[in-house]
Amino acid sequence: MSWVIKPLSAFGGKPFGLFLRRIYLFLLLLFIMGCAEKPFYTEEIFYSDTNSKQPVVRVKLLETGENIVISPKESFAIKCFRAQPPAGFPKKGGTPKVHPEGKRSTFYGSANILVELSEDGIVLSESTRGELEANLTQVFFFPRKDDSYLFLNGKPYRGTLEVLLSPKEPEDKSPKSLLVLNILPVEDYLKGVVPAEIGKLNDEEIEALKAQAVAARTYSLSCLGQYENSGYDLEASVADQVYNGIGIEDHLVNKAIKDTKGKVLAFGKKLIHAYYHANCGGRTEYIEKVWDKPQEPYLISVDDDNFCIWAKNYTWEEIWGKKDLEKDLSSFLDSLVKNAGQEALSTGQVVEFIPKESSGCSLVWAGGFGNLVDLIVRERSPSGRIEILEVVTDSGTYRIYKDKIRWALKRGSDPNLILPNTLFDLEIQRGFDNSIQWVTARGHGNGHGVGMCQTGAIGMARKGYSYKEILTHYYPGAKIIKRY
Repeated sequence: MSWVIKPLSAFGGKPFGLFLRRIYLFLLLLFIMGCAEKPFYTEEIFYSDTNSKQPVVRVKLLETGENIVISPKESFAIKCFRAQPPAGFPKKGGTPKVHPEGKRSTFYGSANILVELSEDGIVLSESTRGELEANLTQVFFFPRKDDSYLFLNGKPYRGTLEVLLSPKEPEDKSPKSLLVLNILPVEDYLKGVVPAEIGKLNDEEIEALKAQAVAARTYSLSCLGQYENSGYDLEASVADQVYNGIGIEDHLVNKAIKDTKGKVLAFGKKLIHAYYHANCGGRTEYIEKVWDKPQEPYLISVDDDNFCIWAKNYTWEEIWGKKDLEKDLSSFLDSLVKNAGQEALSTGQVVEFIPKESSGCSLVWAGGFGNLVDLIVRERSPSGRIEILEVVTDSGTYRIYKDKIRWALKRGSDPNLILPNTLFDLEIQRGFDNSIQWVTARGHGNGHGVGMCQTGAIGMARKGYSYKEILTHYYPGAKIIKRY
């Protein structure tokens, strides 16, 4: 829709011109009032990437059955889709999708919008105007200015917010929750990732920020489409990269991102898997020694040369009482059986159960761990990390493998947190009857140990190394290239 305003003289002389002048002023007043107080209906509005060469990422922010509130810094456009399925298309059952023939409407607004979940879909409401739309399957919220942003439950984000219907469980096909995604250019995404992952540093450490920016950019682009069936690319948590939106942004971090714009790590013609972690404890690890993933020539064990020894998370200690440790281990096994079935305890990839010879039978897990008899380190990797931990009970032995050891033991100081890493030694204190009383783990480092050590990168930056030298140290053989 376009407006063409003619001079009043073009409408004729008095009294006709005066009449039209009044009509014109009346309509103009209605238009201004509508824009200020109530969403204004229009036909189309589109999200446009200001740099078409820059990839766009879709980040999962939230999945909830609770109401959410979305609002703009200034004003926004809201594009709503309501499914209009053809004959034979099921109204219930199956993952909700927007059919190409579905109805759509678009609003302008500046007020807070309440987004609710009903049995029939998404409902949008505004406090003074009440319900705006209902029975929706998909809603986009666009800031109307390129330099503006939106709020999700009071937390600011760049780019576009998308709300979809999502089933909570794969086997439950009816919509049970709201899935909220943030769609934005990757460079803007990094502004909320880099400080969340490595912290806000000083000018002396900017090369570490640049290294983190390149690693995080590489990780992001290598993960595009990894959750394609769910409609997004990345989680906003440690499942991928921690992303906290605008609230955590920092001017020095943004400079590091700008100075490395479009630069990524590649091995041959492919982007690398740019894993990174907090502190390697003195040496990084081969990827296949941590997870059940194939070898990568650039994800090998690298001597850290004491670059990370300065950090508080370089050393740690955890202590468990016997009952607490039995509880942690039992809970871990319970979760395995619940999520992956009985076979999860016999694969040899995560946990393997070896029955006691006298029992002569395989484990039938019934939620009972039994009496803890011993903990034995059976195998270590070249870096010293535990690869196989034997947990001996009075009914048999559990062999726990690689990084899952961290999930099995948890922390004695806080069972809600996993163990810092697997680079540790065990000390067992026993009673007069030889039963376990206390178990102490003393270790080095924090995180899985694969790829770049973040505190090591900071240590290298302090000693004058460039971000390129940092990256090629932790990803040997990888090349830094300009992607866009």
